[in-house]
Amino acid sequence: MRKELLAVFSGFPDHHFSKEIAERLRGELTERKSIVFITACPLDYEQNDDDCEGMYQMFAEQGLPFDKHCVIDKRTDPDVAKELVQTADCIFLMGGGACEDQLNLIRKKGCYEALIDCHAAILGVSAGSMNMACKTVDFFESMEAFDGLGFTNITVSCHHDLEDTWRYEQTLRMSEDRTVYAMEDMSAFFIKRGRTDVVGTIYRVENRELHVLTQEDIKELEQDEFRRVFDTIPDQFDKFRPRYSEELFNYLNTEAGIGPGKRVLEIGPGTGQATEPVLRTGCEYHAIELGQHLYRKMKEKYGELPNFNIVNDDFITHDFGDMKFDMIYSAATIQWIPETVAFTKTFDLLKPGGTLAMMLTSADYKSSNEPLYAKIQALYDRYYKPDMQYTHGKFRYTAAPEYGYTEVQRHDFKGQRVFTADEYVLFCGTHSDHVVIPEPLRTEFFEGLRQAVLEAGDRIVFNDTYILYITKKP
Repeated sequence: MRKELLAVFSGFPDHHFSKEIAERLRGELTERKSIVFITACPLDYEQNDDDCEGMYQMFAEQGLPFDKHCVIDKRTDPDVAKELVQTADCIFLMGGGACEDQLNLIRKKGCYEALIDCHAAILGVSAGSMNMACKTVDFFESMEAFDGLGFTNITVSCHHDLEDTWRYEQTLRMSEDRTVYAMEDMSAFFIKRGRTDVVGTIYRVENRELHVLTQEDIKELEQDEFRRVFDTIPDQFDKFRPRYSEELFNYLNTEAGIGPGKRVLEIGPGTGQATEPVLRTGCEYHAIELGQHLYRKMKEKYGELPNFNIVNDDFITHDFGDMKFDMIYSAATIQWIPETVAFTKTFDLLKPGGTLAMMLTSADYKSSNEPLYAKIQALYDRYYKPDMQYTHGKFRYTAAPEYGYTEVQRHDFKGQRVFTADEYVLFCGTHSDHVVIPEPLRTEFFEGLRQAVLEAGDRIVFNDTYILYITKKP
């Protein structure tokens, strides 16, 4: 599952945590049965043992001892390595070697899937922190970017020192193709449930321009992380997120002429809430999904179908090559993409005459039971205090003509959902801004919602409007 805590470190030249980093770790690492170190130097056994002991002492001296600690390197049996990762409370990706050596070790030991699924806090330093990113560059080896573990979208350059002119220049070169975060030693990113906190001195570098990280930069990073919150709850998301009406898809597929021989792209399918009605037309279906667990859920459900194709990547940055589509569509996804990127990139990817379809659900539970609605609103007034606000409701669906599209048409379709109290709470837990409500408010809020619906006969009715915006590339 999505990790409770990710920590990205640059380096600790004196082999001690800073006071601020240590305080944060003491607040987070409350379960300490096992810490597992994964080396970036798979064959250097003596050094790995020394580093494992030395880094463990960094935790112990801060009052953070673990019952067990060990290192995974080439000596480690794959079954043992996998079990160590699965049962760890904390996993520390070490530095000191090549990024790709560490990634290859993780894959050869069968630890990749275990790392994705484990509930441990994941920490990384130097090469290890670089490997936590979706895309990374090890400029000691090459300037060519490669896939990391995909835990975060933060590409880092470690051990940044303004007086180290060679390293400084490599960081600037990296920034010609992507945003890079140049980290001085004793600096850190802490990422938890969408929140991003920074310790020490970190620079944002883009197009060879460097400036100290600002609060606006951090907010931008948080919005990127916020998009990934859904990936914490793939099974819950699959069961409780709203589907769309058959009538909507009958209209859309007919209007867009979707069927065999047509190529379609779905942006952010989640776990397939809007997939099957398009997929079963026999079209050449493609999807791009940001969340690792959501991607795997889609593969599990549809991977054996010959017309199904999906990639695990970010639509904003993904290179589709020469591919062009007859239709691109999204269900409650496109609003997470900056408007300019959403419309210009979809326009470029569509064939002439191609269709852009954007759908969302407007849910009304007031008209079915106004007293229950009033109780629920009172609970929101009292408890709804998320760490991060959902700010993506201002996406201008009708702005497509400003980017070259034809006039946008809106079509509404009706539906209804009925939840028990427990189902309603689970459904509420699939809202991104509800996921990031801090404890204990979150538990108290959800229990209040459950009690309100129980008192209303264990039943809440949503009268839904499925909204379809549709436009075309001339």
